[in-house]
Amino acid sequence: MDLSAIEAHLTKEESLYKELVSVLQAETENLVSRDFRALYETVGRKEHVLKRIELASVERGRLVTEAARTLALKPGPENESALSAVIERSGPSKAALESKRNIIISLIESIKELNHLNGLVVKGSLDNINKTLGFRGNFLQSGVYRQSGAFDGFGAVKGSHLSEGA
Repeated sequence: MDLSAIEAHLTKEESLYKELVSVLQAETENLVSRDFRALYETVGRKEHVLKRIELASVERGRLVTEAARTLALKPGPENESALSAVIERSGPSKAALESKRNIIISLIESIKELNHLNGLVVKGSLDNINKTLGFRGNFLQSGVYRQSGAFDGFGAVKGSHLSEGA
């Protein structure tokens, strides 16, 4: 069976994942340099690439299901890794398909690491913001009114001084 369509599709997915790695690296640079304008553009690019990856995964699923039927593989939940099963029975295309799959798996691991790194950078920035707000809060005066509506420190006055001066 000719599995060139799956191989071509995996090549397309590989390029999409490489593009996502590049975008995530740019996102890291934007976060570290605090270039928020570039960060907004980068996030937009990331969303676009993720949508394309989602569409590609649907197409891969269709191609793999079709190949599994052709190879007389049993579809269903017991065959969790349909792509692996197709690769195992792919004959002369096996080495090329395994190589593509391994590259994609490696790229996905890189993406996970970059996402984790970006998450740490964002968390660090939020911690700095919270510390700054806490520091500024130490210099704020206490409220003039209590929740009951009474003045702080003036509870005993109740207008007695006003009647004395009149």
